[in-house]
Amino acid sequence: MIAKKVIVLLLVIWFLTSGLAVAEPSSSKTTYDEIYEKYHRAAESFSSESIPFTPEEREYLKEMRNKQVKVPLAPGFMGGFYEFDEKGKNYGVNQLFYSFLEETLGLKLSYVAVSGPEDVFHKIANGSLDVAPIIYRHPAEYSGILLSEPISYNMNYIFYSNEKKITYDSLGYALEGKKIGTVNLLSEDSQPLNQFNDITYFPYRSISDAYEAFMAKKIDFIYANVENYRSFIDHGLLALPVPNPKNDETYRVCVSSSNPLLQSILNKAIASIIGQTVSEYDKEIRKAYLYHHFYMTEQERELLRSIGVLRVMVDDNFTPLSFYDENKNHYAGASVDLFESIATMIGLRYTLVHDENISWSEKVAKVKSKEIDVLFPISMTPTRQKFGLFSQPYYSTYYTVIAKAENGKKLKYAQELLHKKVGIVKGTSITDFIETIIPKEQITYFDSDSHMYRGLKNGRVDYIIQNENVFLEDFYENELFDLTSVYRLRESPKYYCYFLKQSDKMEQVIPIINRAMNYFDSSEMVAAYQVGESELRNRYIEQKRNRNLIAFVLLIAVVVLSLLVYGFIRTKKFSKKLEKEVAINEMAYLQSQIKPHFLYNALSAIMAFCYTDSEKAGDLLNSLSKYLRIVFNTDNRGELVTIQREIELVKSYVDIEQARYGERLQIFFDIDQACLQQRIMPLLIQPLVENAIRHGVMKKAQGGTVRLSVKQIGESITVIVSDDGVGMSEQKIKEILSRKETVSGVGLANIKQRLGHYPGKQLTIESKEDRGTIITLPLPLKE
Repeated sequence: MIAKKVIVLLLVIWFLTSGLAVAEPSSSKTTYDEIYEKYHRAAESFSSESIPFTPEEREYLKEMRNKQVKVPLAPGFMGGFYEFDEKGKNYGVNQLFYSFLEETLGLKLSYVAVSGPEDVFHKIANGSLDVAPIIYRHPAEYSGILLSEPISYNMNYIFYSNEKKITYDSLGYALEGKKIGTVNLLSEDSQPLNQFNDITYFPYRSISDAYEAFMAKKIDFIYANVENYRSFIDHGLLALPVPNPKNDETYRVCVSSSNPLLQSILNKAIASIIGQTVSEYDKEIRKAYLYHHFYMTEQERELLRSIGVLRVMVDDNFTPLSFYDENKNHYAGASVDLFESIATMIGLRYTLVHDENISWSEKVAKVKSKEIDVLFPISMTPTRQKFGLFSQPYYSTYYTVIAKAENGKKLKYAQELLHKKVGIVKGTSITDFIETIIPKEQITYFDSDSHMYRGLKNGRVDYIIQNENVFLEDFYENELFDLTSVYRLRESPKYYCYFLKQSDKMEQVIPIINRAMNYFDSSEMVAAYQVGESELRNRYIEQKRNRNLIAFVLLIAVVVLSLLVYGFIRTKKFSKKLEKEVAINEMAYLQSQIKPHFLYNALSAIMAFCYTDSEKAGDLLNSLSKYLRIVFNTDNRGELVTIQREIELVKSYVDIEQARYGERLQIFFDIDQACLQQRIMPLLIQPLVENAIRHGVMKKAQGGTVRLSVKQIGESITVIVSDDGVGMSEQKIKEILSRKETVSGVGLANIKQRLGHYPGKQLTIESKEDRGTIITLPLPLKE
């Protein structure tokens, strides 16, 4: 009968709590100041302008800002963390709510002393208070009072010994046949457990009576509301929140019934930001209180001080429990986070010893020889228990049997491995189990995972045994696509613990570690590092695509650099020919002068986009390909090209430069369409644009603008390239045009000289320092 009613109780609790976030202790080590500042910043950063107030509400809010809004001062009767003082500072939920009134709504507050709930309602009704936070207890009704929507819920808790670990999943087993005492609930009718007649209740009116009964084992659990939270935690108990709709207590705000506009304003503010933020703050401050009030005796504290600094070793490659982060030079993973949290909470001093040159079996041996004090993550086995001490488990997993995919017939049970050659890594916890079903002469013991995978692939063994999570990570990271899992070893689940050397002091430390472990949600820590197969697959596909793209870019780089070398050698070879070939050789020389640094910069920009925007990287590769094709496909034998082709070259170059410089570089084109089929010597316009970008606007920190204009004026085509860059002095212009200084691979003097083939056409440069430069290039009409 009792068991059935307990099951019903569990179903009720599960129904009530489903969909609600379970607030359990986390690894947060933040101080109350840090927590309060975190949520107070939210109040400062959120603007009332984003709240959908009506015009009438905004007008009323302006009126409220011009007067002082009266609120109750320190209503301590609310209990819990609503008024929470620590070392002279107030971190209460009410205090944070008042911050939102001031920072978000812009109200000026004045504080009024109150003596209790009835006094609050009386003062609200007669106008002595304008706004008051309150714990609303259904079904009480108050005339003349308007209540806001709930900001947070005033939870009830089951308190229990910190030597246990109870979750919602294990609550039914924990409560079955046990006696529960209730404290400070409104009435017996409001208690959710009253419907179970076979459960004994102790309706104590004081915390001390309840705690004494608990310590005397007259009751097994204490059921109480949040007002008693701090007192029971200070007594060394743990708490599991249990919502109770029959005792519906919510944190709300009350105003006078004559002030519905203010109620509407508060409701909208609560829905927009205040409700969620205050509720999360309430949960986090409770977690921090639990974390900072771990109960220890003075003898236990002295024990931890006496053992000195523990030497700790960790598995370097066992995600999600542990791994060594090369970038940060530190260990990470759920086991590491949990250990560091426990150590900080109980005052355990330690140092992490990193030695990547020793195997896992050698690390285990160091515990046996007492060269190190703690090793993790490690699963409990009978063999290890003979020479070391284990904490209670905090995580469980399975090992899996792996075969070649071509021989991947599923196994039905572990005994099918009999008479097969099986490989395992030395020192792994599955060794004991495998040796019970397979003769040792059929087992190959490998030094590392990589050696084991290689042994399976080359036929040295028929099967290998590996941890499920490790194999899933390795499957994609090491591309083990020719291997497959054929059986989960359900006969031997592995429970991971902290492994300590054998000593009298360590035997006394383990109960403290176990108790502290109960204050944390290890499953939540594991989830933070655990990666599902679909995510691993997507990550692999993305990395593979990036690797292929990088390889393609590098291939292009090799080809381009080879062409540059070829062009340079070819140009040098023919540069001393007869005067009649000068024009031809000039073009080849210009092609060879495409600066390698431009290609390096372009390829660097493209490679950067490979990791962030593959589509953009593809577009830039297309632009670079078009640029090089136009440059190197131009016939050197005096061929003229259309202005349209020259403009395409300019735009390909500009696309790459804009990708590098972003908003610092602005380019504008003004091209007369009638000019596009006119023919000119190649590489006349692009170098002018390049000079304007590199030696004009990009010399300024803020960048600038380059404009290219191509117009038909009379019997000529006029090309104008202008910029608002750093400009030049008249002396600098003379040096550039006289070939004394070259500011580009294709110098302006070179362009001026080539322009001499067109009689009467001269390059002109107008420039002022810090104002910019205008270059004008006149060209003849030539269809």
